[in-house]
Amino acid sequence: MNSGNGVMVQAIGLTKRYGTGHSEKYAVRDVSLAIPGGQFWIVSGPSGSGKTTLLGLLAGMIAPTCGEVRLCGEPITHLRDHLRALVRRHLVGVVFQECALVPRMTLGENLFLPLVPEGGATEADRLKAGALLERFGMAEFAQARVEQLSAGERQRAAIIRALLADAPILLLDEPTASLDTENVRMILEVLLRLRDEGRTLLASTHDQRLAEHPHIDGVLRLVDGVLRE
Repeated sequence: MNSGNGVMVQAIGLTKRYGTGHSEKYAVRDVSLAIPGGQFWIVSGPSGSGKTTLLGLLAGMIAPTCGEVRLCGEPITHLRDHLRALVRRHLVGVVFQECALVPRMTLGENLFLPLVPEGGATEADRLKAGALLERFGMAEFAQARVEQLSAGERQRAAIIRALLADAPILLLDEPTASLDTENVRMILEVLLRLRDEGRTLLASTHDQRLAEHPHIDGVLRLVDGVLRE
């Protein structure tokens, strides 16, 4: 699943600028990074530092002002929109800060939403979802509505949805935000296990419980859109 010690997530001079003239603002400025395969890295920094924008750029969801993104060694920045969508579907799974689960739908229905553009879930998809739900202790919640789930359960559900396509890269925006200590421990166990199985993970956070965990492979600090270390 990984490329050994090869680089799986790379940014070269990545910049995102909004506005012009006096209203010009840099969300991310000249960021270069390289995350090796099979490692779990953190981008830390205060709220408003550009972490979410950086993940959006790396996932191909936001077009940069300049610079380049490479996933699994392949440049994605100048791909057409539909090709970038394929990249997101097959190379990188994204877990949003608010989980992006749709209320009044069941957990099972939420898991299969990303598959709608491809014609919906196949029997193989349903079997894979069932296995992931079992693995992460969520099988009993498959028919539960999203609003009935706890914060920790919603976070695990969002991770399961990101894993359905079996993407080798997982990008997570504030995966432990608003979680208590026990839920942070459970989410960390899930993420570290995925890393140990060969996935490459990059998570943004301002949660020191995550940034200072001894089993994290590397930490980058982003301040005002600039990598400081």
